[in-house]
Amino acid sequence: MAPFSEEEEILEAAVAGIPRIAEVVASIPEGDRGKALDAAARSYRETVRNLGYDEGPIQSWVSAVMLRLQTEVKKQALTKQSPLKILHDELVQAATGLNNNVRDLGKGGKL
Repeated sequence: MAPFSEEEEILEAAVAGIPRIAEVVASIPEGDRGKALDAAARSYRETVRNLGYDEGPIQSWVSAVMLRLQTEVKKQALTKQSPLKILHDELVQAATGLNNNVRDLGKGGKL
């Protein structure tokens, strides 16, 4: 296992790099972002494993870092969208939900 200070520096550098990684992932087409996030998770996991940590702490740390990364990706992706695009997406989502409700009513379902 690496000395405490070296481990700490490596993990801090990984966390400090989250905004930059998120920027890159947010620039990828939405359909491909899952692959990029999976690759980031594998890289984080390998880094922590190479520092000598056990699987339990590795999984906890990677989960926390990935949650932060995913949140940052969503935030950056939204800031890159125009307000009209955001409104369009929200209207499409609302209309899809409405269409599903109408379809269910036609089948005898309830709202």
